[in-house]
Amino acid sequence: MGVVYKIKDYSKEFLKKHKFRYCSHLSECIDDIYTYKFPVVNYKKITTIECEISVSTMTGVVNVNVYNAGTMELYPSYYDRKYGNCKFIKSIDLKIDKKLKELGIEKA
Repeated sequence: MGVVYKIKDYSKEFLKKHKFRYCSHLSECIDDIYTYKFPVVNYKKITTIECEISVSTMTGVVNVNVYNAGTMELYPSYYDRKYGNCKFIKSIDLKIDKKLKELGIEKA
């Protein structure tokens, strides 16, 4: 099991104020999910890898995923760190940690 995160304020007002957007394909009847995407790796001013933070407005539980920007497939090297470039992955972690801190998201 991965890291579990919680956000302090998971009201729709707070999420909208911080540029989260309602995500219809992740939401359920009683639980609205809001997502926030931001670039973590750019190549020649083009985002190649991005992070998506999704928040449940019912529980405050947060999911963090890292994607290849063009395909929206999970970025394999981020998840299989055994074979990835450690410095590169650490730089992604630092950007994600900074954004989580800005938004008041902590490990549960």
